[in-house]
Amino acid sequence: LRELACASWGTLLDTAELAILRAWAAGQVSLPAPAELPAARPGLPGQDPLSARETEVLALMARGLSNKHIARALDLSPHTVKRHVAHILDKLDLTSRREAAAWHGARISG
Repeated sequence: LRELACASWGTLLDTAELAILRAWAAGQVSLPAPAELPAARPGLPGQDPLSARETEVLALMARGLSNKHIARALDLSPHTVKRHVAHILDKLDLTSRREAAAWHGARISG
């Protein structure tokens, strides 16, 4: 698990995060149900609240990539990625990257 924890993003998870990852691997923890996640702020009916670029950033963020690695993958500056992350959190009324990853996972799974 330690190798997984530092695989693509290059930093080790803290002890609490590693414990959560171990619990998840053992089937003791699951992502929150979509109904438990905050709803995105309402926009136009049927319209995705995120831009295409924000959706790309969110997908990479949900995979655990750092802003630096997202910037490399999308050929952007880390500052631009940081702004996209802030916009994503604001538009979805979320407070953390983890919440955004859970929101993305729930959205993909249906």
